[in-house]
Amino acid sequence: MKTKLTTYFVIIGISICYTGVAQNKPITKIEKITAADFNPSSIVVDSNANAVVLLDIGSSEFEGNNNGNFTLIFKHTKRILLRNRNAFDEATVKVPIYIGTTFSEEEKFDDFDATTYNIEAGKIVETKLDKNSVFKEKYNRTRSLRKFTFPNIKEGSIIEYKYTVKSPFYSRLRSWVFQGNYPVLWSQYHVIIPPMFSYFPMAQGFVKYTIDSSKNLFKSYNVIVSGGANSASEHYSFSGDARYNVWAIKDIPSFKKENFTTSTENYISKIDFQLHTIKWSETAPTQQILKGWVETIENVIKDPDYTSVLVDKNNWLDEDLKKVVKNENDVERAKKIYNYVRNNFTCTDHDASIWLSEPLKKIYQAKKGSVTDINLLLTAMLIHEGFDVKPVMLSTRNNGRAMEATPILNQYNYVIARVQIDTTFYLLDASESRLGFGKLPERCYNSSGRIIDKIPTIVSLSTDDLKEQKSTIVFIVNDDKGGLTGNFATNLGYFESMNLREKLVGNKLDTYTKELAKSYSSEIEISNVQVDSLSIYDEPVAIKYDMKLNFTGEDIIYFNPLFSEAYKANPFVSAERLYPVEMPYRINEIFNLNMEVPKGYMVDEMPKSARVKLNDDEGMFEYIAANKNGYIQLRSKLVLEKANFLPEDYETLRNFFAYVVKKQAEQIVFKKIK
Repeated sequence: MKTKLTTYFVIIGISICYTGVAQNKPITKIEKITAADFNPSSIVVDSNANAVVLLDIGSSEFEGNNNGNFTLIFKHTKRILLRNRNAFDEATVKVPIYIGTTFSEEEKFDDFDATTYNIEAGKIVETKLDKNSVFKEKYNRTRSLRKFTFPNIKEGSIIEYKYTVKSPFYSRLRSWVFQGNYPVLWSQYHVIIPPMFSYFPMAQGFVKYTIDSSKNLFKSYNVIVSGGANSASEHYSFSGDARYNVWAIKDIPSFKKENFTTSTENYISKIDFQLHTIKWSETAPTQQILKGWVETIENVIKDPDYTSVLVDKNNWLDEDLKKVVKNENDVERAKKIYNYVRNNFTCTDHDASIWLSEPLKKIYQAKKGSVTDINLLLTAMLIHEGFDVKPVMLSTRNNGRAMEATPILNQYNYVIARVQIDTTFYLLDASESRLGFGKLPERCYNSSGRIIDKIPTIVSLSTDDLKEQKSTIVFIVNDDKGGLTGNFATNLGYFESMNLREKLVGNKLDTYTKELAKSYSSEIEISNVQVDSLSIYDEPVAIKYDMKLNFTGEDIIYFNPLFSEAYKANPFVSAERLYPVEMPYRINEIFNLNMEVPKGYMVDEMPKSARVKLNDDEGMFEYIAANKNGYIQLRSKLVLEKANFLPEDYETLRNFFAYVVKKQAEQIVFKKIK
């Protein structure tokens, strides 16, 4: 039986109770490091592990404060063994710190301590990091970072850090990640939730909890509301059964990322939280914190970032747009504006948020900004010229999938524009310097996006909606010198074209020609390489070149008719897979060969024709080969009608590609006529 990824959705609140059977007790006291920690023994630790997380312990609790509200106290302790220098990146730590939308409130980073441990002359030697070595970095509008790097790290060092974050934003209950790039011996998180609050948690992963427990815990919370100059402070007390939740996992294997995985964030074992409701007392009304999509987006539209784009006239754009936009049809006018932004503005951050990093005019003057800055500027310019255009927020593939049903804005890290011209919608991203009008980069296709409009409809961004089409034709004939000459022509798919354009930046055609030559055997020479449509970003790229095959003299010639176009290895290596296959697009690849049999030779062996299907209608591989009247005709066609496959389909998909690889490796055998 195959193991399936399980995703849990549980409302944690005063009225919900669930319990788990604990196989181990939670860690309540962290022991000192011993010599045994430098050589841990665990079923999840092998020689390939560059680092081992010895323990990772966190807690979130609430306390009343003097500002008439609650403070969320998050504590974190982590201990990591750096087995070799490949794990030295772990010695630089970045802690996210949230900032209020008015910039008047910010989480407080406190109680920090960081130590490096080494064994020297048989003794454990400590090197403490100076607390003044913690640096503050701006990340985006709602988040900054506290960054520090451990001193005196060596292969075999243990690093340990601990800190506390005191947050006035009790709605931002910290998430907890149990699994990562390295094996973890023990990961534990406990949360105590006051009776007034109900959170919507989202737990995922396929690693079973060692501890999953919850119980009632009577707690009292005191809140003080400071009085003015002529009035006394007011004291409030809240008491009741809080929920004490503990989650822990022992011996967690490192997350093994396979080919065609959007983001580890979608599948690693972790738990997130979203504040759902608040009920201050039994008689008080319930406050609905987690709003619906309509109300949530209404608040986004009212934010100054979006009123500056969607409402303000932005007359400071008048003169420059007169130079850009001519008296043309609407599609051409929209293209001119898009091309202007794409060609003249530099994207500094493709992993941002849905908010502007600077005021719109300042971004325009600086000619640079985040992807959201650039695409909201594009939106404002299109609106200025009378187009029907709306921003669309999305979560990129690396960022993880956002929940469609629940409006959690911090799950979104990217904004594009959608313009309607007549009855056609165009999705635009001006942050890529070589991206065509109406095209999006691969990272944007991650299930769906959401229109920022009064009716916040879903925009499909499924990779199942994309098809990458590639066609290749090769002609080979005998020449008058006793050899074979031919020509090769291929029309690439759009995303392969984008990758080639990036590779050829700076007129690197000579380098590319050398790389092409290396992809062939020494008996084949290529020349006169031509690459068409390199600068026409709306169209795919076409490649043409001449070939010369030096086969004369051998008694037997083994010839692969697909040249470098064959699949050399199965992209699905693992015997089993616990999470879905997420390819970036559907595939339609056609290869045609028309070849004259080399003069003085006969065909001794030919690959047999074959046709196989993938799950009846989800894909097809066709291989047709024929030898007739001294000419060889061969056609190889690979089609995938979907890009996403469930884990239970993995074995079939893997076997399908194994067959493709094996078949495309078959050779034609030419035998010299004597």
